[in-house]
Amino acid sequence: MKGILLSLMSAVMIYATTAYADIDKRIDTPQNRAILQKVETAYNKIKTLKAKFAQFNSKTQNDLQTGELYLSRPGEMRLVYEKGSPLEFYAHNGYLIYHDNDLKEVNYFHLKQTPVSLILKEQLHFDDPEFLVTDVKDILDEYYVTAIKKDARELGSLTLIIDKETLQLKQWDIVDIEGVKSTVSLYETQFNIPLDKKIFLFQNPYKKK
Repeated sequence: MKGILLSLMSAVMIYATTAYADIDKRIDTPQNRAILQKVETAYNKIKTLKAKFAQFNSKTQNDLQTGELYLSRPGEMRLVYEKGSPLEFYAHNGYLIYHDNDLKEVNYFHLKQTPVSLILKEQLHFDDPEFLVTDVKDILDEYYVTAIKKDARELGSLTLIIDKETLQLKQWDIVDIEGVKSTVSLYETQFNIPLDKKIFLFQNPYKKK
């Protein structure tokens, strides 16, 4: 279960681009920087997001997990897995919260200390020197962008798959510390719709009153 948390925390490592950001010299071309600039501009139009997701990883090939993702900028996100999964993820009030109902365990992480904070800022700018873009591909109707965190390469890498025409996020592929690849595909995505703030509130069921 902790691997899923690691994947979630890794899932935002993509965003280190544009004219002043670090990019691997082997792929540092005007064409690639133009792609990254398009992605930044499109992402900054998103204030809220609601989508269904399907999650698959290479270690447990028969374990397909589905659910809904909610995001509100700045600072709030929630992954709601369908019935049968014991997991919950929240980003709220400056924390990333991981709840495993089977283990009766809740873990809190300072949001600013995780890559997740990057996509939850009010405005996202691809000039963070902590990140390194290692690959940009233009294949058929999709852009592929891979990045790592410069001072924590051991966390693995993330590849974002973005629709070329709409510049909407379609999928991310994450390779974690153990070399396990996790794929999260988004569908039925809705942008900038009203979201009830109660969605992002977490009550610790094990906290003594």
